[in-house]
Amino acid sequence: MSITSIFPHRPAASAIIFALMLLCLCGCSKEEDDSMPAYKIDLAEIDTDHDGLVTVVRFDNGVTYTVGQKITAETADTTYRCMCTYFVDANQKLSVYGLTHVFSLNPRPRAEFKTFAYDPVNLTSSWKSGGYLNLRIGLLTTDEGSHSFGFCEDSVVNRKVYITLMHGRPEEDAESYTKDLFLSIPLKQYDCDSVFVRVPTYEGWQQIGR
Repeated sequence: MSITSIFPHRPAASAIIFALMLLCLCGCSKEEDDSMPAYKIDLAEIDTDHDGLVTVVRFDNGVTYTVGQKITAETADTTYRCMCTYFVDANQKLSVYGLTHVFSLNPRPRAEFKTFAYDPVNLTSSWKSGGYLNLRIGLLTTDEGSHSFGFCEDSVVNRKVYITLMHGRPEEDAESYTKDLFLSIPLKQYDCDSVFVRVPTYEGWQQIGR
């Protein structure tokens, strides 16, 4: 299964979930398992250089690390929103185990969307961090086809932003099992006090405010 953008004027490749690097964490002996450091998983931004190499990991708590490993991303000279699996040793050296792209395109006014889809998801949790409003959703899937997502800016009134989550399910993807997925709505373009997001769920529309 892949994730694409409903918004037509941005390259779909920028919204595809991809693995930048994944170290093998299985198939080890017990002795090797015991020696492996306890890693963490957090949302972050990563920067790439002109060669497409990841140079910086910037976590939502404001802590930034320079990356000494050779990790190649799809696009050079850009910033990605990612879920980072990592370990920081006693010398504050960052070791990255894995990076997975998180869908995080800027909200767009409704008039700029050519198609509208509101297929339901399961909303697990939501929170603000790092200049984003983050959603953890459960996606019923068999990993067939491409699910489309978009953030529609409905209105901005009295320093309050109203956004609708759009979701398009491909016809070939049946609802077999639940897959956890993270989405991040960029908020840095807004000077606002609060954000309200409408999410299409199996129980009907659910609105969250943060």
